[in-house]
Amino acid sequence: MKKYALLLLGLALASCEKEPEFSAWNQTMDGMYDCHSTAALDSAELATAIVGTWDWRFVRSTSWSYYESEEDYAGFVLTVKADGTFELNQNDTSTVSGTWALENSWTTFTLNSQSYVPTLWGNLLYCEPYMMFYSSPADGPDNLYEKR
Repeated sequence: MKKYALLLLGLALASCEKEPEFSAWNQTMDGMYDCHSTAALDSAELATAIVGTWDWRFVRSTSWSYYESEEDYAGFVLTVKADGTFELNQNDTSTVSGTWALENSWTTFTLNSQSYVPTLWGNLLYCEPYMMFYSSPADGPDNLYEKR
């Protein structure tokens, strides 16, 4: 009987855990897929739209356990150039540069970057003024950038 009492006590305590407070960025990310789909940009339109300077804003992962952060990559600035090159300034500590191209993916397009950049991996969703790299369907994190 004591086993069951301890089990019930443990379940009661576990159910009293506080729910996490979600960032307001979650609402922006939640609407990205529908907004991107509604815009229905072709590859040329999307390539033109993403040219510019972008500030990293938010990361969210829902695969194994919930995780979000507004600080992990704070200060990262992505510059996407029309000539097919990019630069990612990593908070003035280092810069990654390389080339980019859009590739077809199962939902939309991906940004194929050479050199590989983890915050640029996943399906590319664009909804002005935001660009999200949507990799949660493959158990990866989603990263959100905002255009300057």
